[in-house]
Amino acid sequence: DAGAHLQEGVDLSGRQPPTPAASAEPSGGVATPVVNGSPQADRTLELYAARTGLVPIRVPRNSCSADAEILLRRLGRMCLTGEPWLPLGSVGPLIIFGHCNPECRDLWGVPEFLAVRVLISVEKYQAIRNDFFKRLDYKPIVAANPIERLAPPPRNIDPHQILEWFAENYPLEGDDRDKFRKLASDNAGLDIETHRDYKGLPRHYGVAMQYLRTREPIYNPEEAPSQETFPDPLLEKHCVYPMHIGENRIYLLAADKAIYAFEDEWMSAGHDHLEMVPVLADPDSIRGAITRNRSRNASYGAGVDTSQLSYSDNINLVEIDPLEMGQINPENPNVNPEQIIHWVLYTAITFRASDLHVEKYYNTARFRARIDGSMKVIYSCPEENLSRYIALFKNFANMGHQHQDLQDSRFALSLGKRRVDVRVSAIPCRKEQQKLVMRFLDKQDGIKQLSELNMSQRQMKIVKETMSRDQGLVLVTGPTGSGKTTTLYAFINSINEDDINIHTIEDPIEYEIEGINQTQTDEHHGITFATGLRGLLRSDPDVILVGESRDAETATASINSALTGHLVLTTLHANDSLRAVSRLVSMGVEPYLLSDALALSQAQRLAKKLCSYCKRPVAAPRELQEFFYENGIITKPLTDPIYEPQGCDECNGSGYHGRIALMEMCPIGGELAEMIAESAPMSNMRKVAAASGVLSLYQEGMIQVIAGGTTMDELSCLSHFGSMK
Repeated sequence: DAGAHLQEGVDLSGRQPPTPAASAEPSGGVATPVVNGSPQADRTLELYAARTGLVPIRVPRNSCSADAEILLRRLGRMCLTGEPWLPLGSVGPLIIFGHCNPECRDLWGVPEFLAVRVLISVEKYQAIRNDFFKRLDYKPIVAANPIERLAPPPRNIDPHQILEWFAENYPLEGDDRDKFRKLASDNAGLDIETHRDYKGLPRHYGVAMQYLRTREPIYNPEEAPSQETFPDPLLEKHCVYPMHIGENRIYLLAADKAIYAFEDEWMSAGHDHLEMVPVLADPDSIRGAITRNRSRNASYGAGVDTSQLSYSDNINLVEIDPLEMGQINPENPNVNPEQIIHWVLYTAITFRASDLHVEKYYNTARFRARIDGSMKVIYSCPEENLSRYIALFKNFANMGHQHQDLQDSRFALSLGKRRVDVRVSAIPCRKEQQKLVMRFLDKQDGIKQLSELNMSQRQMKIVKETMSRDQGLVLVTGPTGSGKTTTLYAFINSINEDDINIHTIEDPIEYEIEGINQTQTDEHHGITFATGLRGLLRSDPDVILVGESRDAETATASINSALTGHLVLTTLHANDSLRAVSRLVSMGVEPYLLSDALALSQAQRLAKKLCSYCKRPVAAPRELQEFFYENGIITKPLTDPIYEPQGCDECNGSGYHGRIALMEMCPIGGELAEMIAESAPMSNMRKVAAASGVLSLYQEGMIQVIAGGTTMDELSCLSHFGSMK
């Protein structure tokens, strides 16, 4: 029995006895008897904010974010009162705390300079307090923390020195301290006046450095509520977002304290004068808040009975006005066809769709968007309108109107300052019907840093060691839509330096990266992956990315390039990391060449990510823990809870928001290379890989379940991979 190997005498349910603070009732009346969302509540919040200098906020949720809880456990200790400040979110390395009583001093032992305090209503305070103390039932916070005695940095310290102070004094984990020491060194020669002048810092960290220096009000736009007061194009133009709109003051998230241009344009439109208080925030996150605000105001499942459709003259660039989209009701028969199409595209993009399908379904035409990996219907209409809508999309992409031809093209979308490229594929279907599939390539979110790929320390070490090689072959395998190209872009972008010549050949070029030479395949001019790769070898490359090894010629050319002093990265369709070897051999690649060239083989899948705002902690059942033990994931009982989906406004009630990559990384060492050259059985290679620490996709998914990233239900489709043994 696997459970017999686990520690005896430990409750496998993961439950912990409640702490006194968690079970204690409030010791006294809370500051202000107001009701959240009422006019009296807003007036009280605004009054307290004016008196204390704190920023008021209508918290959109009744729980703290997972990042805030993690930070509190790192920086704090158990609270000393029954009514402490409550963690709401984070701004990089800082915790956002909320309270309805500004006189409270209990910050869970977190130093004041590491806490961003805001005012919230009594109702929200009680709801968040009840939720958070229930979480502590599963895992109490430590009783003491040495961070409480950490001395603050001097006020108005030099921008370079605050980064050095942070690298030496903040409780960083793993190799993060060395990383920030290098960032401090890299920024030492720069002219830094504001948080936007720092180079290479993770998102929100520039704003956090500014707060540590000056204690000026800051906030995280990801925690801001929705708004309907200001038009989105105006907010995008000036890169601002309202976090609280009161009777006399508006607290405005801004990348710069100088917001006069926004005030002038707003007032010149005839609006009443209100005092506008700037609150510093990361500019990219402000733009993200504007985009999320649009998605909150959109809805699924709209439909119409009749509509008069016409052809569009837009071919290359389709401009969509977000403000106009918010006013469109697709069920209104007076809405013109172009507005319907724009609304469909706008809705799909604001809901983070990766693809849009336009197809016949029974006696209707339906529009389905793939959101977080699942297909959802966002619009439908009578089937006789299908050909007209397809014609309209084809006009956008400058495609021919033949029904039985396979066609591929693309067009661009402009939503305010946001630019999205759209790849269009037309596919003939039965009864002379057609289906269109559109892939959205968002310039804003497409290029990731390695730190954004959710890799473990082991995986990060493997990638850094592999990308520092001067030659070798790197394979990333997986089905279509598993994020292979995004991963490869992150890999090559991590070494995009002046002293390295990086060249790619792609079909198509999905994202443009400055500093990297990118070539598009063009069969009309004889540029295929294989011929293009041979041509690239004459351009003195150090690193080559080949979009896909589709045939034996391309695969052989990639391996020969890796053997002649180049680091070559490419994708391949294979089920897992080691089956990529048999796939290449079946394509005609000689095993002895592959064994010499292959440096890293990686398989990848995407799994739905639990919404960080509404996921609920639950005790891990004994049966599940025993299953984890049998698969080599744990060696002792879990003390932390796992999480399950619940559903909130942020995730549209699904319980999931976004996706995470599960990566099976198999570096090819000496023993595995010999087995590849000898065409050893797959089972033997898996045993050797497991002995070196390689985990299967299913095992990597289990680690994400324990980390609170996803659920076992989401991993059911990967169960056939089993363990790497």
